[in-house]
Amino acid sequence: MKIKLLVVEDEAFIALELKTRLQQMGYEVCAVVSRGDIAIECAGTLNPDLVLMDICLNGEKSGIEAAREIRRKFRIPVVFLTSHADEDTVEQVKRSDPCGYILKPFQERDLRIGIEVALHKDTIERRVQESEEKFRLVTESIDDVFWLSSADFKELLYVSPAYEKIWGRKREELYRAPLSFVEGIHPDDRHMVRSRMESLSLESQQLEYRVIRPDNSISWVRDRRFPVFDHQGNLYRMAGVTTDITEQKNAQQQLLILNRKLQQQATHDALTGLPNRRLLIDRLEQALAQAQRNGGHLAMMFIDLDGFKAINDCMGHTAGDEVLEIIGRRLGHLLRAADTAARLGGDEFGLVLTRIKGKKDARLVAKKVLEAISAPFIVRGERCTIGASIGISLYPEHGVSADELISRADTAMYKVKHAGKGSFIFYHE
Repeated sequence: MKIKLLVVEDEAFIALELKTRLQQMGYEVCAVVSRGDIAIECAGTLNPDLVLMDICLNGEKSGIEAAREIRRKFRIPVVFLTSHADEDTVEQVKRSDPCGYILKPFQERDLRIGIEVALHKDTIERRVQESEEKFRLVTESIDDVFWLSSADFKELLYVSPAYEKIWGRKREELYRAPLSFVEGIHPDDRHMVRSRMESLSLESQQLEYRVIRPDNSISWVRDRRFPVFDHQGNLYRMAGVTTDITEQKNAQQQLLILNRKLQQQATHDALTGLPNRRLLIDRLEQALAQAQRNGGHLAMMFIDLDGFKAINDCMGHTAGDEVLEIIGRRLGHLLRAADTAARLGGDEFGLVLTRIKGKKDARLVAKKVLEAISAPFIVRGERCTIGASIGISLYPEHGVSADELISRADTAMYKVKHAGKGSFIFYHE
């Protein structure tokens, strides 16, 4: 397809000669006009690839004014034609954003070069403009903050609009003071961010920190930074993408809380909050392993409440649950941090006593447990009392495994039940 040219020249002889030469050179001349206003109209209707514009024209509009309007309205490249080029004219020509400047009389070589260079320049400018427009559409439509700065962060070259949404601050402020974004970072995270910035790392980095908006709302962001090198391998830019990860962080926190709840439910009794049988066995096995290494002693107590069934039958299961909660709290408060109190099921409880010296310590704790359980309490406005039967097994005297110690403490507890309840006894083979 031939390149289409619009010639704007007020001297008819020159216009005719120029048209003939251009056609001989292989160009299509879509029109030849002598006035600026007509040139503007033809540019809109004929849509030429290039306008060859004389500076001095007939009519009210000069070639410079016409060229400026054609560029503004139709984005068509313009090359000026003139026989003189004083400084004032050149300055006016520059302000109209021309793509070239050819002096009369024309040499065919100069004319062809002027046209081809102008068209090439316009093509490059259009590609750059299209790239910039694509870049703008991408960066302004995403929720992430894209930014580009000098290597030392002292000059901000670009930041996308998402910055205002995440930080709650104006981009203009950031352009004036590129490091002002740090003021919006949570005080506990600022030192980490500053130290990373001062390091001027030659590798990509990823930071996670909190942002406090002017309304005191807090967001979590992930800031990924990439060094940009020139053709000689020198660091001269820093680019980055900052993403709001608040929802992700909240989801992680909720998942963590849920996992803790599930773990609590798997290892603790829902009613009393005490460890369950599974966790008691685990704690007992850990205590046994430590006692075996250190040559220590420990005790396993199996506790069954006396009189609990009567409360359940007379006052209902809800009242019974309240009693179990009371007993659970009493046992929990009674023991040392290294010991374990657990609900084994129904009205049965278990205690693991670690680092004891022998029967004497276990006997002392058993007495305290009986006193604590038998102390009166109020349920549904009524004063109640219950007792307990306790069986005790010792390591290493009565067993060396968790199963043995629990089974033998249980056996001892049943001996107490048959013997009259309300007391404790040690297992004897």
